[in-house]
Amino acid sequence: MKRFSDRTYCFLRSIAHVLLRFAHPITHYRGRENVPEGPVVVACNHSAFTDPVWVQIAMRTKKMPLTMAKKEVMNTKFLGAFCYKIGAFPVDREGNDIQAIKTSLQCLRDNKLLIFPEGTRLRHGKTAQAHNGAMMLACRAKVDVLPVYLTENKRFWRPLKVVIGKPYTPTYAGAKPTGEELTALTEEMMRRVYVLGEVK
Repeated sequence: MKRFSDRTYCFLRSIAHVLLRFAHPITHYRGRENVPEGPVVVACNHSAFTDPVWVQIAMRTKKMPLTMAKKEVMNTKFLGAFCYKIGAFPVDREGNDIQAIKTSLQCLRDNKLLIFPEGTRLRHGKTAQAHNGAMMLACRAKVDVLPVYLTENKRFWRPLKVVIGKPYTPTYAGAKPTGEELTALTEEMMRRVYVLGEVK
């Protein structure tokens, strides 16, 4: 199965933007100028099924980024096929998914990879320990991380905000980060994500 072309992706993204504005007529985008031209790991908080669409609308890239999605979604016949066509690929959150890692690293050679490190949708006010996978991939591919914050408490007709932070390079002592360093780097990454929520 082939994915949609970049031109088709941009068209569908525009249609999705129009439809989603019916739910959130007032939408604020901040930091679009921070999106780099080259490959980057895009890390965002997660609270709704529509989050990947909002992030991609905010970034407004000409090339379709890839999005890591839980395998349960991708295993759904029609939804999974459509998600694949628009750039999603499955990951097994319970184990070391070699194929997902290979797909991610291949993507990061010349494209952007969107990941929700918390691994699940969180209700407003709830927290979860973020997985180290996003940071591990950024370090292995030697690319920057782009933190993105998306309004957590999404209610119909309420304003919605997407804030894109500045990309940054994770730093660690050796040739590759230790397990402890990965955990600390992941915590720092999520701190940067949620700090963006304070931007007016």
